[in-house]
Amino acid sequence: MPRTAFLGRKLPESRAELEKDSRWPAFFPSPICLVTTASGDEMALEKVVGPSIVNRFPYIAALSFCRERLSSRHHVRRKFTELLEQGESVAIQFLDQGEKLSRALNAIENVDESQSGARFQAAELETRTSETVDAPTLKDAYLVYEGRLVKPGKDFSGDAIFDKPYQDVGSHRVYFIEITAIQLQDDIASGKTQISWKSLPDWTPGNGVDKSRPNVGDITPKQGMGAHYQKGFTPDYRFPAPGTIAFERDKTVHGMAVKFLDPLPENQVEIDNDRARWPCFFPSPTGMITTWTDDGRANLMPCGSTTFVSRHPLVVAACISYSPINERYAPRVTLDMIHLKKSFGCGVAYIDDNMTRAIRYTGTTSYASDPDKVTNGGFDVYEREPAPQLAQLPIHFECELIGEVKLGTHMMMLGEVTSILLRDDLTPTNAMTWTPWGKLTPIHGGA
Repeated sequence: MPRTAFLGRKLPESRAELEKDSRWPAFFPSPICLVTTASGDEMALEKVVGPSIVNRFPYIAALSFCRERLSSRHHVRRKFTELLEQGESVAIQFLDQGEKLSRALNAIENVDESQSGARFQAAELETRTSETVDAPTLKDAYLVYEGRLVKPGKDFSGDAIFDKPYQDVGSHRVYFIEITAIQLQDDIASGKTQISWKSLPDWTPGNGVDKSRPNVGDITPKQGMGAHYQKGFTPDYRFPAPGTIAFERDKTVHGMAVKFLDPLPENQVEIDNDRARWPCFFPSPTGMITTWTDDGRANLMPCGSTTFVSRHPLVVAACISYSPINERYAPRVTLDMIHLKKSFGCGVAYIDDNMTRAIRYTGTTSYASDPDKVTNGGFDVYEREPAPQLAQLPIHFECELIGEVKLGTHMMMLGEVTSILLRDDLTPTNAMTWTPWGKLTPIHGGA
């Protein structure tokens, strides 16, 4: 087949290169949230790039903060992390796009992090008491995840998890937050307003697109789509919607529907696959995780819990199910393949109908059901080391496994990026476009 041209970049950079420019060397669709914490009378406000839900039972979020100075862009978030470790609580929050969000981001940008508490006043942000934690809730937030630093515990197999509530990864410290309550604006929970979210960027392949075989997803799969539970996927996500699970509130207060999460994992588990889904919307992009099998075949697992957790070295965290809860959360063969090869790839997809069908197929079909699921899904595979590269994806990160963290139902696989490949039709004049925030839209007549 004709080979699509790619541009390559080796990592890691030198410290001198980082000091000049510590921006991410390639795009990954990472959401952004606002976070608050408190200890005693002190409060702090920060933003976090790439927050992610990383475990289902218990319900765990991961937040990464810089712990060493790399440049003026990446520097120690000392005040916030000090208060977080002292007070042990945090509120992960989302504001609708507009003036209030802009004011918050400007305050975080312009008020020094050592004076983080002054950012609330600078942004004209009012707060109120949270339901389960000491971290304050922003009155203007439409969605709030309250949580505490995790405590040592055991998973469903009796193995110890969380000997400490964080993991140091390169230049950053990753904090693990057990969610204790979720607040959702009442009109959203009631179906009168809808959250719109794009989990993939918009992009159109240029003249360099490979025309040698059918478009991604055009091949009708013959295996693997039978009786097994099938997860849905759409890059244009709406919540609430007919395809999402209803928000089950426990109370309503301050115009917010509130759901409390039991701290005991076994009390959160529902056998039903649908009820085991995430209890509310959380902005999660999709990483296209590739591996080689022991017999040299390509494997792909679209992973909705993929994020970047360190800048130097650049580290990808892909969270993959290992615990046999039900069909939705079951051990994944991809974990065995990563352990075998000590490496994996992470690709960036884009919004396209054929691409969506390919993600649905490869995300639902196990390797055991269809060893050729990657090509049967419509992808062309380039035989690279350390992991397969999918020709149709505009960005591909090659990663070496440097560690893993057992979280309860999922394993966080940490991959240091050693090289990045970009299609040559991904250019400044044909760039990806993406918004890291959800958008609220009224629904006429309700849901």
